[in-house]
Amino acid sequence: MRKLSENLWLKIASLLVYFFLYAPIIVLVAFSFNDSKLSTVWKGFTWKWYVTAWQNRSIVESVRTSLIVATLSTVIATIIGTLAALAMVRYRSKLISFFSPIFYLPIIIPEIVIGFATVIFFGLFGLKLGLSTVVIAHVAFSLSYVIFVVRARLAGMPSVFEQAAMDLGANELQTFFLVTLPLLAPGIISAALLVFTLSLDDYVITSFVAGSGTTTLPLQIYSMVKTGVTPEVNAVSSILLLVTIALVFVSQQFEKDRPSKLAYISATIAIVALSVFAIGGSTKETNRRQLNLYIWSNYASKQLIEDFEKRYNAKVRVEIFDSNEALLAKLQTGLVDYDIIVPSDYMVTILIKQGLVQPIERERLTNLNNIDPRFLGLPFDPENRYSVPYTWGTSGIGYRKDKIAEIPDSWAVMMDNRYKDRIAMLNDVRENFAFALKLKGYSLNSTSPEEIEAAAKILKEQKPLVRAYDSDAFTELLVSGDVWLVQGYSGQLGKAVLEYSNIGYVIPKEGATIWTDNICIPKTAQDPDLAVTFINYILEAEVAAENSNTTGYPTPNGAARQMIKPEMLNSPASYPPEATLRRCEFLRDLGQTIQLYDLHWTEIKSQ
Repeated sequence: MRKLSENLWLKIASLLVYFFLYAPIIVLVAFSFNDSKLSTVWKGFTWKWYVTAWQNRSIVESVRTSLIVATLSTVIATIIGTLAALAMVRYRSKLISFFSPIFYLPIIIPEIVIGFATVIFFGLFGLKLGLSTVVIAHVAFSLSYVIFVVRARLAGMPSVFEQAAMDLGANELQTFFLVTLPLLAPGIISAALLVFTLSLDDYVITSFVAGSGTTTLPLQIYSMVKTGVTPEVNAVSSILLLVTIALVFVSQQFEKDRPSKLAYISATIAIVALSVFAIGGSTKETNRRQLNLYIWSNYASKQLIEDFEKRYNAKVRVEIFDSNEALLAKLQTGLVDYDIIVPSDYMVTILIKQGLVQPIERERLTNLNNIDPRFLGLPFDPENRYSVPYTWGTSGIGYRKDKIAEIPDSWAVMMDNRYKDRIAMLNDVRENFAFALKLKGYSLNSTSPEEIEAAAKILKEQKPLVRAYDSDAFTELLVSGDVWLVQGYSGQLGKAVLEYSNIGYVIPKEGATIWTDNICIPKTAQDPDLAVTFINYILEAEVAAENSNTTGYPTPNGAARQMIKPEMLNSPASYPPEATLRRCEFLRDLGQTIQLYDLHWTEIKSQ
């Protein structure tokens, strides 16, 4: 009886562990069918997000890129790895013994170190980042897996068959192709599927070595998450997840001498699923001038891109980045050839100082007068020699109207003990210090050690009240009711305000951050003339309005204002009143002082 009870509790414990591990996956797949723009509130079943993803050119091209990279990497790594495994098992020498431990390094060394080292290596040889660099990097980190899998198969394979073949008159080459290779086939196929899966899923190393035209599916998904998780992201993630699971299962099956029928069915489903997305719903390639656009996710509408391509007989290749720092790192390598980039305000200053962007001839910007004067001559580029404003917004407080009795018009609400564990803050050092500095009545660009120390003290006092520091899914946390107050960006929160009546947004009376994202031309641009043409196109009132209405981000284009959706114009999240905006400040480059901010922030986060 006691043994039966122990077995029961063991089974229950096992089920709970599996539920803990796989419940998030089940939720992700389920909410990919959610009929809502936000993925935390169920509104009904729909297939539209899969259709939307299938018709999204950026996603389709990223799937194609992933398949090309994974296929090339698999073929090259499998051939080299198989030959290396044969050499290590069949031939004994000091040289092989010396190099054998090296094959463990790609598995042992952290991916971020491999990625950083790889891009430096490419820089030494002046190799432009692109498809070739991604394939080389993927072969380098996956080669070890092929060697280990094939080597294990060789170790368990009897040599009597090869000896018999040679005794019967076969030479070494005939023996290899007619005996050794067929016996090794299950191990080789298993290794190849493993490499294909690793290549298909890799993000960290790829983010370092990818260049123009090489945004893979994981890079695309991650960048989309940065601007808010939607069921479209869930749909793409579900496809990638299910394909990965299927390929891993098939890989394990091929390690057996007789794979099951289920293995072949799983492989077929995986190939078909990827192929359908790779074909896509609407893409057509032609030989035209090409504009390489490096931009935030969901920042350029599909209509905007297609109309520009049609009007100017050009091809726009859209690549995605997920942070200003990632953009800076890519440009610093000198190995990329983007024609247009869209950095935030403070990053423009850094790019100018480092000589990574080129001046834009003002006389060629025929539509620059459409920009609201408020957004011209800003501190990060006073003469607009290097940048043109593209979108703008603020950072304020999003709140649940059904949970917060009064409108939270002050940053002080984020220190209220009544809302302990119901507060979320951005996972951003400057934004957190902006909140604390403004609460103390200081400038959010303060360089005073005393003022920075006072702000750090506030953040330390606040930390026990904070449920999460999150710069990605803060809108979802608010909509789901997990938190009632969030510090967040007006772009994502503005969409929630328009869709959910119980969500509000306010800029505190002490003031907050106002920001712009800007169009710049990198120093290494391949077609700066086409880049200027694109900027003039973006500055057209009708184009700016259509892009703003589609993406949900406010435009600094004053001439477009009359064509913006009324619900956006009347939303305090999208277009705050003039008096409110006067209390806001742009973040500026703080030079060496930023190290003091980082020091305090590290201490706060580590408590």
